[in-house]
Amino acid sequence: MNLNPIVLSIPIYFALIGAELLVERLQHQEKYRFHDAITNISCGMTSQISGVFLKVVVVGVYELLYEHFRLFDIPRTWATGLLLFVLADLCYYFAHRYSHEINFFWGGHVVHHQSEDYNLSVALRQSSLQGMFTFMFYLPLAVIGFETSFFVYVSALVTLYQFWIHTELIGKLGPLEWVLNTPSHHRVHHGRNPKYIDKNYAGTFIIWDRLFGTFQEEEETPVYGITTPVRSWNPVWVNFGHYFQMAEQLRQTPGLGNKLRVVFGRPGWRPAALGGPYQVPEVEVATYQKYCTTAPATVNWYVFGQYVVLLGVAAAFLFTQKDMTPALRWLVAGWCTWAALACGALFEAKRWGYWLEPLRLAASVGLLLLTLQHQPWLSAALAAGGVYLGGSLLWLYSFRRVFAPANKVAEAAYAQA
Repeated sequence: MNLNPIVLSIPIYFALIGAELLVERLQHQEKYRFHDAITNISCGMTSQISGVFLKVVVVGVYELLYEHFRLFDIPRTWATGLLLFVLADLCYYFAHRYSHEINFFWGGHVVHHQSEDYNLSVALRQSSLQGMFTFMFYLPLAVIGFETSFFVYVSALVTLYQFWIHTELIGKLGPLEWVLNTPSHHRVHHGRNPKYIDKNYAGTFIIWDRLFGTFQEEEETPVYGITTPVRSWNPVWVNFGHYFQMAEQLRQTPGLGNKLRVVFGRPGWRPAALGGPYQVPEVEVATYQKYCTTAPATVNWYVFGQYVVLLGVAAAFLFTQKDMTPALRWLVAGWCTWAALACGALFEAKRWGYWLEPLRLAASVGLLLLTLQHQPWLSAALAAGGVYLGGSLLWLYSFRRVFAPANKVAEAAYAQA
């Protein structure tokens, strides 16, 4: 279990995203927006990094139940693997459904629904917190007797299946629509139209939605996103913003019973004294305005360059973290999160993001040297780090006026949604 199958699939993810981008260009469509796609990938990256630390607890609890409370010793065969896949998919259905129906759990899942686009990069937009809530739905499989590593690999296949259904380029698939979750079914799930809310929870098999009354056919084109748009490219805020909003709602809500219902009831619930549950408004594709910010090309290219470095570091971390010391593991994970946060700050023209960027660049070089201090290519790394730092600082200096406090008009235009 040293390498997660999802991590091993990262090159395939990016190859397919590249293919979808190519088709988008050839068909002269607009399925991707740069800022949104970068935020999606940032959320996926931070989710995988946080998973490195969370899996100790999540897999540990599963292993504990398997070792001491299992009812059977189920062998590893193709037949039991198929059975485990079906049961894991059923567990996923209920984990997913209650992540929508319980407000506290929704805070750990809402990240995946925040994008107002629908493309393969959205599949990567995952929460860093959700695993803390949903793992409990899989624990019956440990009690039944499915060995831990067997479960980890097979359940990962349920997750991997869902990557390809995040696209608008594939239409309906005939008879397969009756059994499998397809792009058409999952587009419904990501729609914020009232008729599409809380429908089609399936992972692989849409039969669960048909059986349990949560199925909805795709009819009109969905408007994607959540009913209260997050309006941010900040990957940290999009993970925690819901809980800040919940805390404010709890402050305003009278009575312990009402407060408990805010936490454990459906998202959007309010007591009658505060106006009752929020009503989901009708939306139209033709008139809906997506959140956007307009950054100068020099900023976008700078972020793209920094992001290539970030993805390289994150990939190296995910593939080698098991060999790192705990301190280095935390340092690299923290740097990756900081870099993703910095990209969002530059997209939003946050002045603090600009002023902290030189410090982040210096920390980047420091981390490089700390990591390679005992390696024979330290001198080459030092030279490369110096070039990276100097080039980045020069580039950063070139768009300083965008963030100048005196240039209020330019800053307002830059951040205009």
